This record gives sequence, C-alpha cells and structure tokens, in this order.
Amino acid sequence: MTYRKYISIAVLAVIAAVVIGTMAFAQDAAPVVARSSIWFDLWQILQPLVVMFGSIVGPVLITWIGARVIALLKITDVAKRLEIETQLRNAIHASAANAIRFAVAKAGLVPGAVITPQLIETATSYVVEKNPDALARLGVTEDMLREIITSKVPDLAKVVSAPARA
Repeated sequence: MTYRKYISIAVLAVIAAVVIGTMAFAQDAAPVVARSSIWFDLWQILQPLVVMFGSIVGPVLITWIGARVIALLKITDVAKRLEIETQLRNAIHASAANAIRFAVAKAGLVPGAVITPQLIETATSYVVEKNPDALARLGVTEDMLREIITSKVPDLAKVVSAPARA
C-alpha cells in the first residue's frame, strides 16, 4: 500500500472513532428516541456494551493508527540510512585512491612508471584488509573493487605524471 492509502485509512478510522465516541459518550438530558419505542429499550440494553466496547477498542484502535502513521513517516530513518551509505561509498572511493598510491609507493615506482595488474591486486588487497565492514555493508565484491581502483589510476597518473594502464 502507498502512503496515501495509509493516511486515508487513518483519517477514516479517526473520523469513525470520533463519531462512535461522540455517540457513546454523549449525555443528553432528554432521550433521542421516544420512551415508547422499541429502540429506546434496545438502547438501554446495548448502551453499556457500546460504552465498554468503545472504551476498550477505542484506545487500541487509536494506538494502532498512531503506530502506523509513525512507521509511515519515518522519513528521517531512510534519509539517515542513505546518508550513511553515501559516506561509506565515498570512504571506499577514497580508500581506493589511497590504496593505489600505497601500491605505487610499496613498489618503489617513480614518476613515469606503468601501473601493472600486480599493483591493482596490491591495492585491492589493501582495501579489503583495511575496510572489510564497509565492503560487506555496501555489497562490493573484489571485482567491483578492482574496477573502482582502476578508475582511480588516471587520477594517480596526474599526480605521478605517468601513463595510466591497467
């Protein structure tokens, strides 16, 4: 169901609760139905049941509707989750850039060196070792990580002035 349906149901339930509650708890001085009518006698019999039903079911119904509306309007939780995922994704990309720099430094390469597949593997293992939780949370596989690291090679090439090859 969409949120519009939930809101419509909630509004109808509140209106029904108000109408039933008004009828059940109204205390008019004069009876609405003539005393000689069968409806008057029936109401005299059913009124305690209606009041009891309203006093038991009413709060439960309102609590249930309130819980549904609160669950529906948890936009901040979704926004927070998306914000955390964005931060994790940015951290993975920053870690990939750092990993390729680490691999170049570890190999002792100088400006103008060629980036080899072994450097990409070293960088991949560096990121997997340093950020296993973030990779698992985002569902990034090693192949995806290699692609991310390979995408950072041109940025590294600008820094070390080397031609970028994977």
